[in-house]
Formats: sequence, C-alpha cells, structure tokens
Amino acid sequence: MAFKSAIFILALAALSPILYDSYIRLSIIFNNAPDKLAKLNNLKSFEVKFEDSVRNCEDALLVESKGLAIFSCDAGRESYNTVMGIFLPGPVPSAELFGYFYNDASASDSESFKRFDIQGYEPGADFHTLGLAYDEETSTLFVVNHRKDGPTIEAFKLDLTAFTAKHFRTIRHPLLHAPNSIALINSRELLVTNDHYFLSEKFHTLATLETYLGLPLGTVVHVDISPLLEDPTSAVEANVLARVPFANGIAFLNETTLAVASTTKPGVYFYTFSKPESNSTAPPTLTFQSLVRIPYYIDNLQVSQDGALYVAGHPHPPSLNKFSATRHICNSPDIVTADPSVQEECGMATAPSWISRWTEDKGVEHLYVGTDFPTSCTAAFDSQRKVGVVAGLYGKGIMVWRE
Repeated sequence: MAFKSAIFILALAALSPILYDSYIRLSIIFNNAPDKLAKLNNLKSFEVKFEDSVRNCEDALLVESKGLAIFSCDAGRESYNTVMGIFLPGPVPSAELFGYFYNDASASDSESFKRFDIQGYEPGADFHTLGLAYDEETSTLFVVNHRKDGPTIEAFKLDLTAFTAKHFRTIRHPLLHAPNSIALINSRELLVTNDHYFLSEKFHTLATLETYLGLPLGTVVHVDISPLLEDPTSAVEANVLARVPFANGIAFLNETTLAVASTTKPGVYFYTFSKPESNSTAPPTLTFQSLVRIPYYIDNLQVSQDGALYVAGHPHPPSLNKFSATRHICNSPDIVTADPSVQEECGMATAPSWISRWTEDKGVEHLYVGTDFPTSCTAAFDSQRKVGVVAGLYGKGIMVWRE
C-alpha cells in the first residue's frame, strides 16, 4: 500500500505543473470571452491608419534613426496560414514589405507610408512573411518566409531612400522547420524560434494537441550564416539552444538577457545569453532565468531603447480562430454582393487585442485591451519620440499611438 501511495504521489507531482498550466490556459479562454473581457485604454491617443492600403501585418520593427517602422504584411494569410492551419484552395497572393515614417504626424499618407520594391527574389516563388529582424549597420533585413516548398529566411539589402529590398540570400536548415521570429546577435548570427514541432499541414491533430496541451516542443535555434555569406551554395550551421511551448516572439533586452514569448504557457521566458570563448567553435548557450506570466496568448516581442519589453497578443483564441477563418470571405471583393446575413456577420465579427509593457521595476503594465484594432500581434515603441505602432495578424491597416 505504501509503495502504491508513493507512486501516486510521484505521478501527481510530475503532473501538477502540466495540470496547472492547462488550468491557466483554460481560465484565459473562459475569462477573456467577448462578453467578459474588460476593455482598457491607457494610451494617450491612438488611431488606425492605412486601412484601405494594407492588411494582415504579422510583424513590425523600428529603425529609430530614421523614424521608420517596417511591416511584413500578407494578404494571402487569409487562405494560407501554416501556423493556424488554414490551407484553402486557389491562388494565394504573396506578402509585401511596407514602411511608415512615423516621425512627422502631419505628413500625408502618401508621404509617410510606402511599399518596398522587392527586387531579385526567386521568380515564381511564393512569399509569406512572419518575423522580421534588421541589421542597420549592413542594411540587411531578415524575413521569415513560409513558402509552400518549405520554410526559409530571406535576406534583403534595403535602400531606405529608394525604398527597394534587394534579395541576396535564402537561408534553409532542417532545424528551421517552423520558423517564426528572429533576434539578431550580429549580421552573421541569428536566434530563431520554431513555434511547433508538428506542422499543421502534415499533422493537423498533433499540431493542435501540441498547441493546447502546451507541450515544450518549440525551439530556439542558433543559426550561423557565415558560410552562406561567403558562398551562396554553402550550408548554414544551426543548433538548438532551448525548448519552449509554442515559441513565438524573441528579443534581446540587452547583450546578456534574452526574452522568448511562449504563446501557450502563456508567458515570457527570460534567459541569460552566454557567448562561447573567442577561440571556440561551440554555439552560445541559454540559461533559464525566470518566467513572467501574461494573461493572454502572447505573440511577438519588441524592446524599446529605454529597455522596456512590449508584448502583444490574443486574449481569446476561439475568437481569433473564428475571425481568421472568415477573412477570405469578408475581405473578398464579392462581399458587396453577398447575402445580407453574411455581410452583417462580417461587419460584427472581431477578435480582441491586448498590448502590455514589462519593465524590471514595474513588472507588467497593461496598455490596451479592445477591438478598435483587432488581432494585435506586435507592438513596438520609440521611447525618444514617444510613438508606438501595432501590427494586426488579420487587421486592416496599422495602429499608431502617441504619448
């Protein structure tokens, strides 16, 4: 009897963290249901801009020296989304890259919002963007691309005067099987999150279980592209540094502290980042520091120059799933002739956004909860100019706030 009791206690102890995390995930879905979610606005002022020009922007970053925000936006996400498991038949438009000069609030839309002319990209290859990272010293933009023949990271040289993006390398590796977000160590080394082990297109049920059970099968991968930069036919070097449930956004707080978003923990993992000895060929290491819980399913991370971590995400995943599943109908030109009930449903449907800020001194501060701009996935803030931007996974336009 004592032996059986000991086995039961050990099993319960092993399952307790899993059961607790499952309770947290279910509580978020229950407490953040549309009829219960309390709206909040601690932003001084905000507006939604360029609704007729762009939609479905997954990531955003700031080039603060230029007062410029860069967005990756994919109209094709309405019919092709590898992370959420949307694979509709028919042609799929490719993604585009956009820039918004936020430094002058009085500038006209045509002056402040521009599309990058993508040059030299592989003819006929599709382009479906997720995470972005920019190395200003080399003018290199890295873009996660979930193309249909296999995921890649594309490298572009940006000209921020001519607004051109010249493609010069495609990065592939078996360990980059579900890339989502990128943090740069330098122009030759990247840290990349893989959000899942099981790919929805091939193993939909297993991918769903991985998501909602919060299994720690996502990874943080160190990628050294030095060989590829020297020779475009060379392979890159890659190593797994950490495993995280639904690893999503990733950002350096400083040279030694890395933040990784776990969508389904949900929370932010903090790691100590350690470089190898100068004469070593070993990859860097990540040592777990702490976990900060977030009361919604978080997406991307950005760090402002004053050291604050900005977090955006999705309060109610069922609403996001329903909203995303109807965008190919609601954003179709045919919606104007659709049945009135369909038009009404499209007009009423929404998926709330949640934006927060974390600092070591104040902890988590919630800035915005609401539906004025749906499906927030990235928030970035220029702490000098006091301007922030928000990208929406299935939102029209971008959200801009000023303090």
